[in-house]
Amino acid sequence: MNGVRPKDDAARPRARPLTVEEALKYTPLSSVIPFSPVPLPSIGIPGSTSVFANSRERSQFRQSLEALNQAVKHDHTSTLVQGTLQDLQELTTSSFKRPPGLRPDGPPTSESNRTNAKIQLGAFSEMFFNSTDPLFRYPTPSTPGSRSVNNSDKPQTPSRVQSAAFKRQDRHQNRTPDGKTNGLPTPQKQRSPAPNLKPLIIVPNLPQKSQTAEYETFPDVDAKIQRQEASPPKKRKTSEVENDSEPLALGADQRAKATASLKYLQELIGSIFEAEDELQPDSSGAISGRASKMFIYGSLGEGEQPMLAASVQSKLESSIQKVTSVGRFADVPVDDLSRLQKLCEGALRAAEPADLKLEESWDDSEVQSWLQRVDIADCGLKAARTLLRIMTGGRSEKQLYSEDTLQSILSMLKNVLDSCVIPVVESRGTGSNSEVFKIATSQKKQLLCLFQDITKILRLLAQLLVKEEVTEGVITSVEFLATALIFIENAHTEKDSAVGIQKFERLRVAAMDVLAKIFTRYADQRTFIFDEILTSLEKLPVTRQSARQFKLVDGKNIQLVSALILRLVQASATRLSDESARRRHRPSLLDEDLNGHSDDSGDDGQEVSPQKGLHMNDTETGAVRNPANAIQQLREISQPLLDSCQKNAHYVIQFLVSRALKSTKTGDAPYRNLLDIFAEDFINVLGSPDWPAAELLLRSLLTSMVTIAESDSSAAIAKNMALDLMGLMGSAISDMMVHIRQASKGLDVKGESIDGPVAGLTEEFLEGRLREEELLAWNGPYRATLEYLGERDADDAQLQSACGFYLTQWCSKLCSSFDAVDDGSDDERAKLDYGKLAYRLRQMVLDRKFLATELSTSDGVTTAHGRLAYMLTTLNMPFCKAFERVLIILLNSMNSDQATVRSKSLKSVIQLLEKDPTILDRGAYVMRYIINRASDPSPLVRDSALSLIGRCLTLRPALEDQLCESVLARSMDAAVGVRKRSMKILKDIYLRNSKKDIKSAIASALLHRVKDSDQGVVDLARQTFEEIWISPFYRPPGETEETAQYKLAITEGVAIIVKTVQRGDGVSPVLDGLLQTILSNDSKNNAANFRVCKSMVAAMFDDILDGQEEPDKPGRQHVLQTLTVFAKANPKLLTPEQLQLLQPYVENLSKNDDLHVYRSVIVIFRCTLPHLSGLQTSFLTAVQKALMESVSKLGKRELNEVIFCLWSITGVLKNVDRLLRLTVSCLKGIYAVRNTDLTDESQKAGIGRVTRYMTIAGLLGKHCDFENEPKRFRDEFTWWKGNSVSGLMVDIFSFFTSPRQPLAVRKAAIEGLGLICQSHPKNFLKEQVYSAFDIVFAEENRELENLALNGFKDFLGAEEKRSEKGADLSELDGGADAEVGRLSGVTIANQNDGVATSIAQRYLKHITRIALATQDVYALTAVEVIASINRQGLVHPKECGPVLVALETSQHQAIASIAFHEHRALHQKHETLVEREYMKAVEQAFQYQKDVVGDSSGATTSPFTSKLRPLFDVIKISRGKLRKKFISGLCSKIDFDPAKLDVTSEPPLHLEYAKFVIENLAFFEYSTVDELLHVITSMERVVAGTGTSVAHAIETEVFKLQLPTVSEDGLPIPAEAIPVDSMRLRQLTASSMILSILWDARSFIRRLHGLNNSQKQREGKGKQASKALGNAPTRVSGVTGDKLWEEITETMTALTSVDTMMAQCKEFVEMLSVDQDFKLAAEGDEDGYDLSRMKTPDFEDEEDDHTLAPPGSGRGSKRKAGSETPGKRSRKRARSSGGKARRIMMDESDDGFED
Repeated sequence: MNGVRPKDDAARPRARPLTVEEALKYTPLSSVIPFSPVPLPSIGIPGSTSVFANSRERSQFRQSLEALNQAVKHDHTSTLVQGTLQDLQELTTSSFKRPPGLRPDGPPTSESNRTNAKIQLGAFSEMFFNSTDPLFRYPTPSTPGSRSVNNSDKPQTPSRVQSAAFKRQDRHQNRTPDGKTNGLPTPQKQRSPAPNLKPLIIVPNLPQKSQTAEYETFPDVDAKIQRQEASPPKKRKTSEVENDSEPLALGADQRAKATASLKYLQELIGSIFEAEDELQPDSSGAISGRASKMFIYGSLGEGEQPMLAASVQSKLESSIQKVTSVGRFADVPVDDLSRLQKLCEGALRAAEPADLKLEESWDDSEVQSWLQRVDIADCGLKAARTLLRIMTGGRSEKQLYSEDTLQSILSMLKNVLDSCVIPVVESRGTGSNSEVFKIATSQKKQLLCLFQDITKILRLLAQLLVKEEVTEGVITSVEFLATALIFIENAHTEKDSAVGIQKFERLRVAAMDVLAKIFTRYADQRTFIFDEILTSLEKLPVTRQSARQFKLVDGKNIQLVSALILRLVQASATRLSDESARRRHRPSLLDEDLNGHSDDSGDDGQEVSPQKGLHMNDTETGAVRNPANAIQQLREISQPLLDSCQKNAHYVIQFLVSRALKSTKTGDAPYRNLLDIFAEDFINVLGSPDWPAAELLLRSLLTSMVTIAESDSSAAIAKNMALDLMGLMGSAISDMMVHIRQASKGLDVKGESIDGPVAGLTEEFLEGRLREEELLAWNGPYRATLEYLGERDADDAQLQSACGFYLTQWCSKLCSSFDAVDDGSDDERAKLDYGKLAYRLRQMVLDRKFLATELSTSDGVTTAHGRLAYMLTTLNMPFCKAFERVLIILLNSMNSDQATVRSKSLKSVIQLLEKDPTILDRGAYVMRYIINRASDPSPLVRDSALSLIGRCLTLRPALEDQLCESVLARSMDAAVGVRKRSMKILKDIYLRNSKKDIKSAIASALLHRVKDSDQGVVDLARQTFEEIWISPFYRPPGETEETAQYKLAITEGVAIIVKTVQRGDGVSPVLDGLLQTILSNDSKNNAANFRVCKSMVAAMFDDILDGQEEPDKPGRQHVLQTLTVFAKANPKLLTPEQLQLLQPYVENLSKNDDLHVYRSVIVIFRCTLPHLSGLQTSFLTAVQKALMESVSKLGKRELNEVIFCLWSITGVLKNVDRLLRLTVSCLKGIYAVRNTDLTDESQKAGIGRVTRYMTIAGLLGKHCDFENEPKRFRDEFTWWKGNSVSGLMVDIFSFFTSPRQPLAVRKAAIEGLGLICQSHPKNFLKEQVYSAFDIVFAEENRELENLALNGFKDFLGAEEKRSEKGADLSELDGGADAEVGRLSGVTIANQNDGVATSIAQRYLKHITRIALATQDVYALTAVEVIASINRQGLVHPKECGPVLVALETSQHQAIASIAFHEHRALHQKHETLVEREYMKAVEQAFQYQKDVVGDSSGATTSPFTSKLRPLFDVIKISRGKLRKKFISGLCSKIDFDPAKLDVTSEPPLHLEYAKFVIENLAFFEYSTVDELLHVITSMERVVAGTGTSVAHAIETEVFKLQLPTVSEDGLPIPAEAIPVDSMRLRQLTASSMILSILWDARSFIRRLHGLNNSQKQREGKGKQASKALGNAPTRVSGVTGDKLWEEITETMTALTSVDTMMAQCKEFVEMLSVDQDFKLAAEGDEDGYDLSRMKTPDFEDEEDDHTLAPPGSGRGSKRKAGSETPGKRSRKRARSSGGKARRIMMDESDDGFED
């Protein structure tokens, strides 16, 4: 740009002036001829080129002008005339400057005058000429040397010149300078060439005195011009060429092609007409060959109709399309087109009634007949394409637009769709329509032709609806057709689709495009379209895979309906172009209109015009001077668009949310699943610039979910839905943050193109330094995104809607940002930028091509930068900014009162962490929320908390030290699922963590789960140990030698094992059993496991030999203790050489020696010596000597191991002398004091000595077999004449079991008897032995009883092992030997079975008494004995069954676990016998809970669990009939005779028992709906039966309700006041309490499972009902037992006083007399179950459906069906207003989750 510089800047050099062609682009040239481009100025005489580009424009102009002439003649004051006149007058208001060199007074030539005189003006032209007074001003030319620089002659400033340049108009948009579109073209007077005229534009030479310094330079403009010169010119967009209707603007070749296309079409039309004329047969009756090729006959009614062949139709339609694309369709005579239409209508009429329906029973001939009808339909479809091509060609003749023709097209299209397309698409390879599928598959080619034709017809319909105004009937028909196609369920897989999934998807996309065009074009149809779409959503598939078949640009799939909704919302925020808006306000071409012409615009948007009278900024400079006015102008244009799209988005979301709140994911209504699918679809496109409406829809959805989540009145299921979706949306926001971080890497922040600023802003955003002004700047991400979208496809309606919506958002953000700017001086520069930006945005809104034609960058925007720019703006929009609030709501929801809400919040946080682990770095408060929920009362919440903790540990392993303790605590959780999850998390921690303390703690916790009551937990624990302790040390096949690295790894693993054993807590026995399992033959990896364990044993011996004591190494004592575990598990893991290394630890035992080390070595010897061969005799002798010397120094525990070890060595050395002498010595010492009074005070030392002897002798009798050495004992005990040494020992011990002996001596004697009899069971049958035990059980001395029970337990345990070993034939070697071994084993077992049976039958009652007396170690021993008796089948099953049922309710975990396992095994073996005793078992369980546990409640709290749950779980193993029998039995136990009810105790015993049973029934977990309904019916039966008599007794005896008596005079006689007996009142009150509690439990069960209040069916059950009865019942979220527990507790206080008893009686009577639900229950029959009870309770039964309609909807609220009558509701409300409002909660209104 050039301009005269100011005088004070004279020193600056002048810039080169621009040439004419360079300066042309900066001049605001415009023409007074509307709808025509400005002809380029040229040097010289103007040509005689017509202002009209072709004959079409001239014809259109003449028609319009003639219409105006006729209007003037009839009424010159009409609106059309006056409006056109005013527009033309505005265009002629101009000032003209005469170029230098032309005289102002030069007269025109005579020839010119003659020409003007001949012109005859029409009526309108004359009227316009008379009303116009143009002003011409010819300034006096100044000489070059006398040019003055003043204000009037100053050139424009650079900014004004630039603003003028921004106002250039597109050559295809005929606009006036103020942006308005004129209604009619105006002719320009043509001038004849005059040779004496001088050029119109003279380029003068530079003034002589002009200097370069007088001009100011603009380097930025010069650089831009140089870049444009250096770079090749941009190609014109294809759309511009296609839409160009000016043949003169085309090149010579293009004009030739256009002429050729027109010629071909005319020739084709001529051929068709000639063939039509030849259709009439000649005299010979023959038809010409050309006619037969071009025409075929189709049936029409009873005759035949000639119609164009399909191939001819295709050529004709293609030719019309080509001619239309080159702008020559106007040259085709209208008569020819009308005749063509009539020819095509014949095909329509023939195809319209065609029956295209496929039948399954067709044969080949019928299929061929159907194919002929398909051909007729194909011709009809192609004819419809031709007709629509003509209608969309832009012709203005009315006769070409017939509404009847359009209706015929739609009718024919509907017939094809309904009879053929839809059935074919819905057919599947399997099912009822499989035959239809086979026929369609075989004729796929013909069907695909129909699909393609229909797709093209829909696209043409979309063009027609956009270009021309049509009647509402046509629009409605098209809408129904398109909607039907959209909601047809496509096949899920290709094999189930007859024509292919994507083939039909193209058809559905075309239908979507039609709906979108109608929505855009016709604002009055928008509400109907939205309603039709939303109410049809339930037809959609609810599985994610089958629902998403619309492919996006980036390869993702979403629902087609999701894409449609997004597009409609985007279209709501897009402004129609001026030409489109003008067409919207003209009458329909199908009605009485001849005006105007329709172009090809397919804009998605709506018209928004600025307010009249608002002053518009004509230039950018004006906007900079007055930014507030520019912003206001922008707001007036953009705000209506923004409001419209927001209302539509809100309507869609509110509809989905309101429906989803009334359905469940498992219910019949699909809206809950659909809401999830829609949310996921919107999230999938959230980062795509093509779908900016996703952010608005998600914002609206998030707003609704936040409202639900924060409302205290929201139901649990609603909050769960809200939290679920909030977690999904929050993870989407996190995902965008992660993506933008990754995308920002490697960006060039200093780039010169538009990508550079975007990269810099992204860096600032990630650093938290981004200001909103930078985001909204002209060179910011908004403009980059718009350019990226605009460069892809300018004519794509979907992308146009995206651009319009995004631009509206930019405008809104700019206006909001301007409002936030302060009025201080610091913001003045910012306001100037706001004004400039507002002006440009307004121009972009008014003209969607403004950015591309005026302000586009020379370099394109890449896809990566375009998406990055869009995501940057999206992350700064309200939806993404709400992330912090979402996180806070999710964390706060962890403290909700509802367990399901707490659980759902934890799962939602997991979704956030999956995308953005940095959430954990926000502060310690996040982890505190999570840790607190790990100890939640609800197992569901604990499980969810563990899931979250596990994910946290995966993402942040550094948190293991902080969270490990919480996970360890949950390994002992009451819930099986929680225990399993904690075990999996602990395993992951173990494998990741390197700290030995943490690893050993984890191993110890996992070891305890090996003995878990649940077999699944046990299996998981064993598998886990094998994976963490054994599997990592497997060696590759073929590798025999251990590498140094392997040994090091083994050493580290051994250190963990030793440290785990060191922790104690009963780890060693469990580890022993675990090792036995993994080393057994049943283990699939037993060989590899054995090698690993052997390597571990070797590593432990290496540690023992290493004498160095290091802090991180395990101590020798603990290593030896661990070795004992391995030795017990498999003695072959140790070698003789290794045993010899342990010899020093058993020698020279002194007080200072470590007794633990000694004990461990002895245990190792005891376990391994009997199984190892090759040991040296000297070694064994030395060990034997050392052990014998230590016998007198050891305690009982060590003695047991030493004597066992000594006997093993004796067996190897074959020398029993030393043990014989020891045994004889002990027996002599015992026998010597038989006559001594040990109760004497002087015999205290003797007591200690004799008890010591008894201990040693008893252990010798247990471990040593001296039955073959009776002679040695006879020599020492001459009085003994027997043959059994064990009998001698029993005789000696029996003397000291007398009650006269001191307790210490008796304990030693009883224990000794038990030890001896374990190895020699026949002694249990000796009289002195069972007499001694009888005395012990009769005295009920707990210590003595425990010693006797230990003896029984050890003996019975040994018998079990012996039986199992005898039955396991797989371990015996050889055939004959195996059989002998089996027989001998069975023989021994049978001999011992007599002893075991005798013990069980004789002492079982004493054992059960001990087991049911306490919950301590004595009871545990008794339970173990009962379990052993039960396993061996020593008594009748009914003897142990009730005891086990009672014991499995114990609070002692070990007692309950043993009892449950034995009960389950007993039930599986003897179901028929055991189930008869279950009622007795329930009573015994009640007594056990009442007397031993001290709590007669039937359930435990936190969470509420039935105490008889183990019993019910066992019963579930059986068939349903048994379960129903059990339930009926329990209900019968509740029932009672009111007259015989014993109420003397406090509280009454039956009241307590009934409460116990009722609470169990309330909290049972029922397996089927049948059981659930059975228990409800049984409860109702009890209340209806007994309750009626109780209520009658209360009314007559307590409240004295009697029939009124009347005297002889007719006056009522008052009843006498009869006092109420207190005991009778107490009896009736207790009766009413039982029945009230029962009714409360029944109501709770129904509320818990969502059962409604309808009457039971009296008819029989059908198949569907029977199937439903077998389904598992579902629980309603949020219903807990708190309310029921409070009600029962309150009811149990009714016996405290007379007043409370009276109140209870009154309330019970009211319940039976007022409660409608009780009446229904009382009237029901015994077998009538009502499946209609099983429905999800409504959350808003008494509320209307207040779903909001979109703008302009007018939809009213609709009352929900099935509402109760006002009378019924009022009565229930009245019932709850008095007394205990909580009493009966049985109808639907009570399902509001009070609990």
